[in-house]
Amino acid sequence: MLLKYKKKKEVNKNSNKDSVKSKVGVTMPNNLRLLIVVGILLVIGAYMVFSASYVGVDSNPPWYYLIRHLLFMVAGLIMGIIFFNFGRMKNKSIFIYAFFLSSIFILGLAYLFGNTGGGSRRWISLGSINIQPSELLKPALILLIAHLLTRSKKPQIWLSLIAGFVVFVLVAIENFSSALIIILPVLVMLIVNGLKRKHYFAVLSIGIIGIPYFVISKTYRFLRLLDFSHVWLNPLSADYQAKQSLYALADGSIFGVGITNSKQKFFHLPEHHTDFIFAIVGEELGFLGAVALILLLFVLSFIIIQIALETKNRFSKLAILGFGSLFIFQTLLNLAVVVALVPVTGVTLPFISYGGSSLVSFLLIIGFILGASKPRKRKANENKKS
Repeated sequence: MLLKYKKKKEVNKNSNKDSVKSKVGVTMPNNLRLLIVVGILLVIGAYMVFSASYVGVDSNPPWYYLIRHLLFMVAGLIMGIIFFNFGRMKNKSIFIYAFFLSSIFILGLAYLFGNTGGGSRRWISLGSINIQPSELLKPALILLIAHLLTRSKKPQIWLSLIAGFVVFVLVAIENFSSALIIILPVLVMLIVNGLKRKHYFAVLSIGIIGIPYFVISKTYRFLRLLDFSHVWLNPLSADYQAKQSLYALADGSIFGVGITNSKQKFFHLPEHHTDFIFAIVGEELGFLGAVALILLLFVLSFIIIQIALETKNRFSKLAILGFGSLFIFQTLLNLAVVVALVPVTGVTLPFISYGGSSLVSFLLIIGFILGASKPRKRKANENKKS
């Protein structure tokens, strides 16, 4: 009887320990983490867009850009819901090809009839709304390449043709930054899929020859690069923005000048609500606030890559890796421009900058990732006794 009582007591202790472990070991699924981090970034972005633009950019009312930003956010959420249900679509291939070809078509319209700004023709106007087709082309190309890598018999040939064509079109409208950002995720997907050694030399050769050519092929690009090398000697040059951006970051110091108290947004720093919004973040929230935002963006990148590694479906894995690479490269390039590490180029900070096409594009991407990801299933029998 005593032995039975001791055994029963030990069993109860072990079961209690297992229950405690199970409660402690409960982890939040990555798709929920992703949703929370994106939600925080959207709130920060909306507030910073208002803070940076309420001074009356282009003689518009204080709430003008915030309202438009929120409307684009709603449009992005709708697109996100559509792509969240991508896995349930019956004709996925037709949808991918249609998405890619329509993006190319809109890009062609922008090249022929679009608005010119910043030395390039990137936007097409639909009434009061400006659409930047290259932003929609980024997820379209990544989905197409993921599809070809998992369906086509000779993906390398197809990918070379498609990537070359897309980059050509993007460069033709003088949008070199988007061409660079869109080709880097393609390379990541190719490498992960298993790129042969002979192709590495071809890619490197094209890069070594192509990038310098594109830089010097347009006069304004070469002058921008030259001005960047003498940024402090030529304040009224193309890199005037970079200098004013550094002023904003310096004014912010450690703790910032206070929310909505930025001075540089009062017509000193051009594009302060779009490409250079991070400079306003640094000025108003200081070094600590800027670092906190960078860490939040880093956490989002980490979650996306983690979801890609956990995803079993090969198409979804490659697509999510491509989207994660796109997010990382675009974020790094924007931050590098703001701190004057690279010449000024028109690239938004995901979820933070004002830019309808970019916001819709990245919310679309998040919707796809959430739809493709699945929370980890705990093993119900892992603690069972043999």
